[in-house]
Amino acid sequence: MNHLSNTPWTETYRITSLLVNPQGNLGLYGALNLLQETAWMHAEHLGFGVREMESEGLYWVVTRQTLQMREWPRFGQNITIQTWLRPPEGAFITREFALINEDKKEIGLCSTSWLALDRQTKKILPAQNLRPWEKIASARSTGINTEKIPVAGDYDSLAKYRVRNSDLDINLHVNNTKYSQWILDSIPYELHKTLLLKSYSVNFLAETHLGDKVLIERNCHSPDVEAAEKGQTSYRGVRANDGKILFTALLEWEKRK
Repeated sequence: MNHLSNTPWTETYRITSLLVNPQGNLGLYGALNLLQETAWMHAEHLGFGVREMESEGLYWVVTRQTLQMREWPRFGQNITIQTWLRPPEGAFITREFALINEDKKEIGLCSTSWLALDRQTKKILPAQNLRPWEKIASARSTGINTEKIPVAGDYDSLAKYRVRNSDLDINLHVNNTKYSQWILDSIPYELHKTLLLKSYSVNFLAETHLGDKVLIERNCHSPDVEAAEKGQTSYRGVRANDGKILFTALLEWEKRK
């Protein structure tokens, strides 16, 4: 271990041209990458980053995530992200985040759920036994529950993607942020100009690997995004060759004013 503490870890980022969407705001994909970077830095500081976990024959996988945004910062602004760990529940570890703008206003909250797996057997390990959580877990809570997103229902196919080299993370799995990019790319651009994303939730159900063909599907019973003023739209990713459901996602949105 490096420096054991339950104090939230803080990183500040400038919203650069690499992070904004065509509307000039921090986009969902950019925001998720900033959250991932902040979590990575905190884990390295605590002594259970990628290298330490690999030396123990382990790796972390994120299973669920919910991001709620009140406001999206614009190009050129700064954003501060705080992250902390919650006490383990069974095999699961919860990592949470707060996003804070230049005026010290909390503009977003995020909660993620993680498991530690054995690299060889893929067996889930009891989280309580992995680290001295009483020294590093915080009582602070966002109040967000990363709920299970239904899989069943009637879906329309929107797009198909093949997993490329650039989609992979250090564990040779598809980087979790890429799923959001696939969903965003499957939504017609005209809708991106009129819709404002309020929250994004995702359940990761199976690993996705290089060369997989992934179908992005939209639930047929989701509200008509062209007519409704606000709503929740659900999606899922399906591996084309075996029909395996890889993830489910729920986007809450409203019309831009």
